[in-house]
Parts: sequence; structure tokens; C-alpha cells
Amino acid sequence: MAASYKNAQIKIEGPDLFAIREQFRQLPSNIAARVIGAALRRAAAPGEKALKGIVSQMQGPTGNLRRAIKTIVKRYPRDGAAVAVVGFVKPGTGKSVSAQGGKVHKGPDRGFHQFFLEFGTKDRVISAPGDKPYKRAVAGQGRLRRRKLVKGKLTENDTGMVDMVEVKQQGGYIASSFNSLGPFLLKRSSGGGRVQTVPAYQKAFFRKSSQPLHIRGVHAQKPVHTAFEMSRAAIAANLESEMKKALENGLKILEDQANRASQMRDLDKFL
Repeated sequence: MAASYKNAQIKIEGPDLFAIREQFRQLPSNIAARVIGAALRRAAAPGEKALKGIVSQMQGPTGNLRRAIKTIVKRYPRDGAAVAVVGFVKPGTGKSVSAQGGKVHKGPDRGFHQFFLEFGTKDRVISAPGDKPYKRAVAGQGRLRRRKLVKGKLTENDTGMVDMVEVKQQGGYIASSFNSLGPFLLKRSSGGGRVQTVPAYQKAFFRKSSQPLHIRGVHAQKPVHTAFEMSRAAIAANLESEMKKALENGLKILEDQANRASQMRDLDKFL
């Protein structure tokens, strides 16, 4: 079902399918590859549906993971064979646009995090403190101008001018989505608790500590493996019936080609 698992393959054996395979060998290889490829795509549909259902429950702010799910069929006209693979397309090869004004993009092939979800991640530590200076209002100048988010960009909310002064470095260890997912605002939660982002998590996140930050790893959630196990029986059942249909379609194509060839020969007699 996907290249991540070498044993994620559907194998069907039986006298009926053995006979069908022998009949496929009677077809021209290009026709056999064509109809087998179409049959495999239809047979694999339960796998794609299962994977999309699982991913929908773990979807992030961009929608990239679900968007990257595809069924890919590779045909081999010389050999009269075909292969179907269900999974995530290779990331980073197509067009994309910024998801929320930051470096993270959205598109049909931006599921870079598929590997993290499938196999998990290790714990990591942010050991370098933030070193960028920040600004505040000059004493006696009142509040900073209020700002709001408009289409992912920070925009002034009034016309009041406040002199700014650069005071010091950030003075802490910071984990933030500001550069990756785009700009956000910070506000105190009700009651003066922790700082919260606007927009809220998962569209933005911010964490600051006076000590190095320990970021816990993510356990392997195995969406591809789980979807394969869920859909294995349905795919196998589909495969047997679809291969019979494929043989019928192949014989029909061969018959149509023979009829057209016969008509052309008859036409040549009158030219």
C-alpha cells in the first residue's frame, strides 16, 4: 500500500485467479497493462478511503497531510503488468503557496510530516536562547498602537503614534511558530494566566522559558500501516472481482480492435 512497509502488499491466490492470469497472457501486453492498472485503482479505493479517514482525525492547520493522499498506478506495457500504491505523494515537488503568511506552504504535495506521524520523533531540546532584541514604548509615551491580523498580516488598528526604543534581547528560550506559520498576536488568558496566541493553537504557538526547552517527541501514529490493516480484506475482495472485470474489458478492447481492422480492410477493397 505504501513504500514505507515492505510487507504492505495484497497477494491473492486461487484457481480462479490462476486461470485469469493465464488468460491475461493471451492479450497484447499493452492492453493487459491498461486494464489491469484500471482494475487495481478501483480495487485500492478502500485503502485510500481508510487513510483519509484516519488522517482527518489528526489534521493540522494547513490540511496538507490529507491533501497529499493519492492512489498512484504504474503500468508496464511491455510486460503486461501494473502496480497500484496508496499513500502520500513525494513532498516538495509541485507548486504551493504560503499557508498563513510564513515559511510553511500548502499544496497537494506538502505532507513532509508524514514520516514523523508514521514513525514518531525523538525528544529534542532548544538549548540556544533567543538572541533577537525587541522594542517597547518609550517611558511616558503611553500604550503601543493596537494591532490586528488581516489576512495573515499585522495591521495597525488606529492612527496613534508611539516612539519605540530597542531595549534588550529576548532573554529566554523560545519555541514559536512566528516564522514558520506566519505572524500572530499574544494576549494574556483570562485571570492573567499564560500567554496565548491569536490565532490560537494549532494555527500558532508560542512558549518561552528561562531554562532550555525540552520538546517531547511524538509517538508513531502509523496512519499508513493502520489504514492498510483496516482495508486489507476489502482490497483483497475487490481485487478478485475487479480482475475478472479487467479481463472482460481487455477481451472487449481486443475484439473492438479486430473489428476496426476488418472494417479498414473492407474499406480498402473499395478504394
